[in-house]
Amino acid sequence: MPKVIVINGMGASGKSTFVSLCHKIDPTVIETSTVDFVKEVALQAGWDGVKDEAGRRFLSELKDTMEHYHDIPNAKVDEFIKAHPDNIIFVNAREPHNIQYYKDKYDAITVLVVNPNAKEVHGNHADENTYDFAYDYFIENIGDLELLEVTARFFLTRAKFHWAFGT
Repeated sequence: MPKVIVINGMGASGKSTFVSLCHKIDPTVIETSTVDFVKEVALQAGWDGVKDEAGRRFLSELKDTMEHYHDIPNAKVDEFIKAHPDNIIFVNAREPHNIQYYKDKYDAITVLVVNPNAKEVHGNHADENTYDFAYDYFIENIGDLELLEVTARFFLTRAKFHWAFGT
């Protein structure tokens, strides 16, 4: 079974920093997202790459459309996971139904990164539903990089224990 971790959190909460620290600790850690391919298509369609309210709404609506047509975003992530069988894969997924998909299909561990300085974004259901899931772990990022690295080390140890013993 692939080693999959779904990570979520508000924009600028420190998700990518946390994954980078996990990669520093264990180089087999890699990252993908349910919106990576959506962003590629959006750029081809004229999106300027700006994640303002209008851009985030556009990406959310485009992702919805792509999901309704053969579940393309999840299929692209599944291809990525299949291509990296020996890695620990963090999947950035925002919507509860996507998080549940990876939990069901890969027995994924779910993580919410919280940061008191991250601003809540409104205007699309993807951002508005960030907290609407019962996550396995909460990573508190208070802006101290050293503490976040200690948290990443502890988290990876716990995740590896989960995969080894199923608990």
